[in-house]
Amino acid sequence: MIRNLSPIQLGGSLYIPATHKNVFAICNENKYSQLRSCIIDTEDAIGEEDLDKAMQNISLMLENYEPKELCVFIRPRNPQVLKELLKLTNIGLIDGFALPKFSIELMREYAQILALCGKEFYIMPVLESLDIFSKDKLEEIRVFLLGSHLNILSLRLGGEDMMNYLGLKRKCEDNIYELVGPAKVIGDVLNIFKPYGFNISATVFNCINQAALYTKNVDEDLKQGLIGKTIIHPNQIEAINQAYKVSHLDYEMAKKMLDESTDAIIIQDGQMGEKFAHTSWAKIILLRYDFYGLKPTG
Repeated sequence: MIRNLSPIQLGGSLYIPATHKNVFAICNENKYSQLRSCIIDTEDAIGEEDLDKAMQNISLMLENYEPKELCVFIRPRNPQVLKELLKLTNIGLIDGFALPKFSIELMREYAQILALCGKEFYIMPVLESLDIFSKDKLEEIRVFLLGSHLNILSLRLGGEDMMNYLGLKRKCEDNIYELVGPAKVIGDVLNIFKPYGFNISATVFNCINQAALYTKNVDEDLKQGLIGKTIIHPNQIEAINQAYKVSHLDYEMAKKMLDESTDAIIIQDGQMGEKFAHTSWAKIILLRYDFYGLKPTG
């Protein structure tokens, strides 16, 4: 039986190369106490020649792994590696898998492997194949996921693969939502999946030691309706936790919108809220409050 998780509580998910010496320490919450989720990566973060070493490292980690509050996922390199991971002792203790290059070509194979494994996991399909540039293919993926028995926690956007297809490399100061090609893809994914109940995570911010720009990027993610984010360095952990805190204004308005005794139209600090039109927003705000708390005042 998998534990009850919300995609909002994942916050920033630290990607850890599966060959990293600290995989066990991180996954057992002995290294980064503020980290909420991590993804052990056997795909882009390692070379093909290091795959055996990666699998051995994961196997050793699982030998003494005890689930705690930290959410732990593994990113298999491909469906065949997923099959091998599912054979490992104690693999059922992790929360699930981030499935890379999720596409109409691979989705049924991934689903069949998981259906036959005899265990329950959350999955996070990573939308990063050429399919992200086709609305028809994205809609086909949506229909498949809605009809499947997969425990879909969130969809993840592979920003670096997207940029690679477009021949782009983002600078630290670039706002991805102002770049025409990436913004179009992100908009399509949001519009095709989010109205049907899927959570969409934001693209990675691949610059470190850029606290102000990182916080600005996370704020923009939230403004666009994207929750969850790949993080690539420990100094991004607390920054995203702080950014996910909610303002007192949003918290008070969200509470009123979900209060049955509240009028249909709410006016607060000169801003109108429609109780029935903004219910989904209010629920997200209160979940963020539950997991992260309030922003400091003053």
